[in-house]
Amino acid sequence: MIVGVDIGGHHVAAAAIAQDAPGALVADTFQHVACAPSDNRATLIAAWAGAIDAVVERVGPDQVRGIGIAMPGSFDYTAGIAYFEGNGKFAALYGVDVAQALAETLRHPRPVRFLNDATAFAVGCVAIGATPARGNVVGVTLGTGLGSAFLRDGIPAIDGDDVPPHGSLWHLPFREGIADDHVSARWLTARIAQRLDGIDTVVAAADAARAGNETAATIFADYGDNLGTILSPWVDRFGAGTVMLGGRICGAFDLFGPVLRQHLPTTHIAVHADTEDAAIIGAARTFDATFWDRARHHLPTR
Repeated sequence: MIVGVDIGGHHVAAAAIAQDAPGALVADTFQHVACAPSDNRATLIAAWAGAIDAVVERVGPDQVRGIGIAMPGSFDYTAGIAYFEGNGKFAALYGVDVAQALAETLRHPRPVRFLNDATAFAVGCVAIGATPARGNVVGVTLGTGLGSAFLRDGIPAIDGDDVPPHGSLWHLPFREGIADDHVSARWLTARIAQRLDGIDTVVAAADAARAGNETAATIFADYGDNLGTILSPWVDRFGAGTVMLGGRICGAFDLFGPVLRQHLPTTHIAVHADTEDAAIIGAARTFDATFWDRARHHLPTR
């Protein structure tokens, strides 16, 4: 078995994946541990290692041969070193060899491989049949930050004229800042705080919009416009037939989706609700030889 791990801005989720059933989590092995993007190094590593060890102990250490981790960027996915900066998360890990830190903290260390979190989500969606295995697909995760992945026939694409550098959109210049500044949770929460009295969460703002609050509805429409403006040139350039969305903010897709579709009128847009499960499954694919022999040559190094 492989332990698949999804590192999110406010959580770590992990579960076992059987190699003879790579599209599903092993029953009763899922672990979810809260953490915060501002936590210090020791707290983050301990949370991540604790979730992994809990899964390993649930299935038995002798059954686990590797750990696949879906990790946000900026990150050297080959060396396992973090370079988080400029997107409001995990700053305490800048320059840290995460692979080594985990090896020193885990009760049951195993070989570790890393995959970009949005890439793992998209790869997992392929594994479970939520998105096509052939053709070009853009995966996007919307939460603490903006994650993106470009897949050609299920394999990550990180270079070439038809994809952004490293396959990442979050750091690209956009308006007065970068893309991440305008489609992350912090953009939404800032607009909500500025414009909606008595409402302080994305969920509450979405409920207000559905109840007829026009200001709340405009915030989500503006979010969809930002996302569509960022995505559309690259979706067109890549020739993607499908955009697969995941992440917590997709709970408000009914509010921002219509404006997003105006930017991508000929592209199939799908939402996969089980973002964590898909990322866990995708991360575990790093120990599938057929996938890894191709994908390991297409991993961002920063």
